[in-house]
Amino acid sequence: MNLTGRSIPQKGQKPAKSATMRRASSGATCTLRVACGKIVPSLDVVGCHARFFNFAGTAQKVDDLFIIDGCPSCHHVLDNRTLWVKWCLEWDDVLRALMESQMRRRAAGVIILKGE
Repeated sequence: MNLTGRSIPQKGQKPAKSATMRRASSGATCTLRVACGKIVPSLDVVGCHARFFNFAGTAQKVDDLFIIDGCPSCHHVLDNRTLWVKWCLEWDDVLRALMESQMRRRAAGVIILKGE
């Protein structure tokens, strides 16, 4: 347990992986739009794992549910919090990008809400 009262992920704990969730980033546009400055359609857009709020330990990935579609430049900024100030990246930008990425996957049928 850490100072916030949350449990700390155990070493060796495996995140949930989904090839379908990961493939959904291919051919998408960047939802972070921080370092690239605009919506970048690119075959280079990749799934960026949003690692924060104690969902993963150091050098660990979170479940594929928390994938953000991002270009290589924005992915670099997301993964290096020391760059957030320089590129004006805020938590609300990350949350917006995550929500946009999840809405895309829902529209594509990759994420299905129970009872839909």
